[in-house]
Amino acid sequence: MLNRKQIADGVYFSKITDSRFKQNLISVNFLTQLSDETVSLNAVIPGVLTNSCRAYPDLSKLNAKLAELYGAGLSGATTAMGDTQCVEIAIKTLDTRYALEGEDITSEGVQILLECLFTPLTENHGQDSAFNGAVVENEKQSCTDDIEAELNDKRLYSLRQASRLLLESEPAAVSPAGTLEGVAAVTAKSLYGAYCRLLETARVEILCVGCNDFNTAEKLISDAFAAVSRGSVQDCFSSASPLKSQLLEHTETLDVNQSKMVLGFKCVSDDGEFCGDYDAISFMTKIYGGTPTSKLFENVREKLSLCYYCWAKYNRAKNVVFAECGVESDNIGKTRDEICAQLTAMQEGSFGELEINHAMLSIENDFKAVGDSLSGLKTWYLTHIYLCDVITPAEAIERYSKVAADKARIVAAAKSVVLDTVYVLDVTAEVDK
Repeated sequence: MLNRKQIADGVYFSKITDSRFKQNLISVNFLTQLSDETVSLNAVIPGVLTNSCRAYPDLSKLNAKLAELYGAGLSGATTAMGDTQCVEIAIKTLDTRYALEGEDITSEGVQILLECLFTPLTENHGQDSAFNGAVVENEKQSCTDDIEAELNDKRLYSLRQASRLLLESEPAAVSPAGTLEGVAAVTAKSLYGAYCRLLETARVEILCVGCNDFNTAEKLISDAFAAVSRGSVQDCFSSASPLKSQLLEHTETLDVNQSKMVLGFKCVSDDGEFCGDYDAISFMTKIYGGTPTSKLFENVREKLSLCYYCWAKYNRAKNVVFAECGVESDNIGKTRDEICAQLTAMQEGSFGELEINHAMLSIENDFKAVGDSLSGLKTWYLTHIYLCDVITPAEAIERYSKVAADKARIVAAAKSVVLDTVYVLDVTAEVDK
């Protein structure tokens, strides 16, 4: 069970202790609103902070120290939760009880994490302070490679483009990975300024997961943040996405072998307000397109053979549903019609106990698997903290069981789902020939 407290202005410390594990994960997450102006800068920061620090001025020295701690692992990442960008720095170590006598692996791991966070490798001083130029250029290339990899994965590319159109003019339309142009414009000095802004203004969620009691870690981390001059802390939040006044349809052509289509839906009630029955919408999406026995998979893909894959997923933070498929160009129209027809069937209650049971089993399997890994537990609780809905996976299963017992609630959720945006990535005429 989560134990969470505030340890500084806008800084929260959470611990989840589970005796089944032999390792511990300490994850520091800076939450800041997604913005075109800062997203690329923030995307480069994790790589720079986990590359070196003042105590270990190059990657070989840092890795050598981590190896001494029984192969501890330092990692960084940028992700998105709704309208918010999450910049994470984390370390995973063996718990002290499994080390040789006299070794405090957990505390040493926390110290390394704090050194990377608060005493990074820098050049110059005062207003001219900057990160090490060579390190920054190296990490910029890594970010560029990641962005290009997403562009080359047409399924991910299609989802990103559809999301950008669906959530147009909203922070969530911005990719947390940044842009090629934005990353190219990053300098050692501008990056250091962005890092300082995160330390001073970002909401910070620290999650410790493992078999430790994390009391020592809490003291070390609290003391470190007490020395930071915190300014006006950002109020990070996500708002449900409003329905467009008319359906947006967009087709893009590229040299691809297989067309992609993404349908974006908004969830609204009869009076035009946002539908807030999140559990029911999530459950409905499972029946609609979230499992190999879902309506989309069994009908659109299997029975009618209209596409290569067909799935649906729900984004609770923005209260939107995506349906995606890989399809031959000639079948785009038919596939779109059938995806919408299956939603209509959901809205008319054309599903039975077997489909409800399959969805419930899938949800139970998903939630029971959360506790199988440190990262799974960390992601679960960080997400639910952000959503202001902190529950355990077991409590979530209980809530979804109540949805499964109320078919009318599932139907009402389906009726709230309205088509807002259609994005198609089609093959070019040259490839089509």
